[in-house]
Amino acid sequence: MAELQKDFLFVLIKSLTTSEKRQFKLYVNRLGINVDAKFLLLFSEIDKMTEYDENVIINKKISTKQQLSNLKAHLYKQIW
Repeated sequence: MAELQKDFLFVLIKSLTTSEKRQFKLYVNRLGINVDAKFLLLFSEIDKMTEYDENVIINKKISTKQQLSNLKAHLYKQIW
């Protein structure tokens, strides 16, 4: 039976320590203009998940299915 493939962004976010997650949020909010940024909402939502599910993200209206891959790429670059 095939193993479930994990999303690289999900694995990266889950590998961060609590202090690293806090530092990332402080870094993003440093100018105050990114408070409602979609990539920050995506970060918070993925952090809450125990198992990656794109449908949850789409249902919460964080991103549309067409925008999700670009949003994930942007968030990955911000973290990395």
